[in-house]
Amino acid sequence: MSRRTPFPRPTAGRHSTRLVASGALTGLAFLTGLTGLTACSAPPEQAAAAPAPPPRPAATAAVAVTSAMPADVVDMVLPTTGEQTRLTQGLDAFGRLAADKALRTCLAEHRTPAPPHEPPAFVRFSDIPDLPFIDRNGFNGVIVPGAADSTGDRPAEGAGRGVQDRCMKTAASVEQSLRSVYVAVQSSWFQEESSLRTHPRALAALKGFGPCMADRKIAAPDENAFFALVDQRMQAGDTTGEHTLARAYSACMKPAEDVRSELRKALGTRFRADHRQEIDALNTALPAKIREFERRYDVRISFPAL
Repeated sequence: MSRRTPFPRPTAGRHSTRLVASGALTGLAFLTGLTGLTACSAPPEQAAAAPAPPPRPAATAAVAVTSAMPADVVDMVLPTTGEQTRLTQGLDAFGRLAADKALRTCLAEHRTPAPPHEPPAFVRFSDIPDLPFIDRNGFNGVIVPGAADSTGDRPAEGAGRGVQDRCMKTAASVEQSLRSVYVAVQSSWFQEESSLRTHPRALAALKGFGPCMADRKIAAPDENAFFALVDQRMQAGDTTGEHTLARAYSACMKPAEDVRSELRKALGTRFRADHRQEIDALNTALPAKIREFERRYDVRISFPAL
């Protein structure tokens, strides 16, 4: 599936479009899912062709959010533009937020501390980069509104470890129950969308990335080299340098993303026509499931906004 990265590629499985490939998070993998910062992996047969995932920044940035549901809920599941991936991030994060609430409720009932983990965060997609958002906010992750403070979390010992494991599994099942509504059709979409990596027009447009970086005095002939630089800036705590690279990335990737966006929209139109029955079911089931989760877990869906 497309790959999520803290900068989307569903790894959700993965923003690359979700940052885990299209598979759902289950069992003990839930702790990783809670961070929202795992880079989404490409399908195994295409992993060699995909660029290295962006670095995994701490989720600390504060950005505007909206809770307004999109007119077309399918845009949350089958994004074709960077702007639409904000909807996908919100949907993914909503499941992690509900799971985190279920985890903490379960642990509280057993008077057991929560295991150490990052709070739920919005995870961006590298295969479908949101260039305006990156230009403004850089590559740092964004914590989801309503996420619990994790500063007091600590490992459990003895019997508490078993309680933590059981509650983690319960929480994973919560996230999975939401993802089960849309993961099959979304995985199919990200699989098809990933074919654009090797489209001749997309590859031709991407050739300008290195020269564009060179014009900005940035030694990054390709995306792998570029994200290595981003990682260095982040590891050094160089916020100014990281934002300079983010603005350069937004500018230099735009020609390629303009081409890919055109191709992706055409592919998306065909995909929706070919999966009409699944999409009709999604239009009914997904809003109902979101409302159910908001009531049951006392959480609210939200989406990053410019």
